[in-house]
Amino acid sequence: MFSCGRSALLLLLCVVLATAANAPTKPVCTADNAGRLWPDEANDNPKFAAALRPYGYPEICMLEHGVYIWKSPTVSLDQLRRDASKKRPISKKRTDN
Repeated sequence: MFSCGRSALLLLLCVVLATAANAPTKPVCTADNAGRLWPDEANDNPKFAAALRPYGYPEICMLEHGVYIWKSPTVSLDQLRRDASKKRPISKKRTDN
């Protein structure tokens, strides 16, 4: 039973170290890098940027409401539907038939 607990602890430690080693750090979004993409490789390689789109990346550093933030340029279908329903005028039924 002790070896099972030790194995679980070792496995957990390996997972934590692997995720920490693979996670690139995102730079702070400031006026200096406004308009740039993250990950940085997407700025110079459009094929790389296109490959990341299904995952919500790359993100663009942009100014929004006076604050620089990282935002994904992609839009989900639900967002399009929600925004379209807000802008759609109410149709009136014709009664002249």
